[in-house]
Amino acid sequence: MRYEYQGIKLGDSIEKIIDLLNNKNTKLWKFYSYLTYEPGSAIEDITSKIHVYLYTGTIVFIQIFDEDFCLAEDLKIGTPISKEMIEKYGLYEDDIAEDEGYYESTKYKELIIDIDWGTGRLERYNDGIERIIGYEFNGQGEINLNIRKDEIDNCLECKNLKDIFYSLRKTNTIEVDVDKREIYGQLDNYKFTFDLVTRNIKSIQNLETREFVKTYN
Repeated sequence: MRYEYQGIKLGDSIEKIIDLLNNKNTKLWKFYSYLTYEPGSAIEDITSKIHVYLYTGTIVFIQIFDEDFCLAEDLKIGTPISKEMIEKYGLYEDDIAEDEGYYESTKYKELIIDIDWGTGRLERYNDGIERIIGYEFNGQGEINLNIRKDEIDNCLECKNLKDIFYSLRKTNTIEVDVDKREIYGQLDNYKFTFDLVTRNIKSIQNLETREFVKTYN
């Protein structure tokens, strides 16, 4: 199974989609340090999202709510969940999935099938029948979301976002300006500016003196 939507796949670099991103359609999800891009498709008020993990600069999670997208003929949006479908794709629900409305798969570990219960969650369905309303491609199991330390001791020696990612995330100072293609963070009264695509350091500024301690081309 291809985990791909609009030519975008799990594991792709942010560089592949950078020209699609701007400050209106892309926001920082601080809790996970994800840059979340909304390509514009939706089913009623549930929007598609593509998530880039800032630490790796790669796409780790894709949520698709798009009636024009078909993952497989028997998994079309609006198709009722059947016993045959559950057996074919190894679909199952744990307690969380059952409460939140999705199936995971034993055969396709990155696949999640989002469902509507037919109870009015979507205006179009109110008949008590479980139906497919979307898909999720989940590559989060392949990444480390629990970074526990920086890669260097002296933050002023950082060359890349990864070097001080733990401290920046811990202090909740990471910000992104997508239009400028920059990531920002602050530690010990210094402002750090990184390139959004490469995550390499661009400058370090002393916020007291306003002087740039270091700048990089």
